[in-house]
Amino acid sequence: MRELISTNAKINFMSKRFVCMLLSVVAFAVSVYIFVQTGNEKYGTDFLGGHEFLVSFNGEFDSEKIRSGLAAQNIEGARVQGFQGAKNEYSIRLGEAGDADAVRGKVEGALKAAFGDAFTVQKTDYVGPTVGRELRTSALWAVGLGIVGMLIYIAIRFEFAVGVGTIVALVHDVVIATGIYLISGHIIGMATLAGALTIIGYSVNDTVVVFDRVREQRNKKKGAKLVDIVNEALNFTLSRTVITHMLTFFSALALYIFADGDIKDLSLYLCAGIVLGSYSTIFIVSSVVLMLEGGKSSESVGSSARAAKASGA
Repeated sequence: MRELISTNAKINFMSKRFVCMLLSVVAFAVSVYIFVQTGNEKYGTDFLGGHEFLVSFNGEFDSEKIRSGLAAQNIEGARVQGFQGAKNEYSIRLGEAGDADAVRGKVEGALKAAFGDAFTVQKTDYVGPTVGRELRTSALWAVGLGIVGMLIYIAIRFEFAVGVGTIVALVHDVVIATGIYLISGHIIGMATLAGALTIIGYSVNDTVVVFDRVREQRNKKKGAKLVDIVNEALNFTLSRTVITHMLTFFSALALYIFADGDIKDLSLYLCAGIVLGSYSTIFIVSSVVLMLEGGKSSESVGSSARAAKASGA
């Protein structure tokens, strides 16, 4: 295969690991803060329940103007959110129960009274509050079990330290990707869940490739420093990583630019997750493994790897 970057490159990735880990801690904290501060506003109808209307407007509009227009027509408590990058498209969410057609007629009547014909209702959704809570709980279980399953697989396939590093990286990727998703004006729904589960599997793929190389070199290079072996493995797999991730990223980016609705939401999450997955494999998983195993000799870690291989892992 043609190499984009030489497998003999001498980039010292691990010399920057402490700076990168500090940046990750800051980004993680900011993402958690955003997640907490947005409250229920961050959830779409899928997880919160109620009615949601995707409405496009002609002319100069903003969320406050639309909210005020609805309030003037006796529709109180509407949550209005614009989509960054989408021209005058807004999500209008109502928590009230009621027949979907009746509520739609009420909302359309209020919009017409407030703004005339300067709007078009693109899509409507309704989810009962009980179903919304159940979906939200199921989503958390799905992500949590996905992460635990990866921990078990990686711990058996390699070593426990690699499993711990992988879990730290997966949580890092999902939380920060969700923070980017919320900052960009999107709301959490089923598309977000699909993106999170996709990124969990996608990120682990890189980790497996890199640490297969690390395990191989541990057995060959007795007495070598673990940090040097990790750096060599990262450089050896760098060309493959860059080519694979660039192709995947640009595919997701094309969907984000040209698609609409849930596909656009999913593709944004994938774009963020692909970049974060590459970053976390290099700087998070590797750094955690070095923190946990950096003091071990190559012989001792090589023996554990051979034992795992002999056991059929």
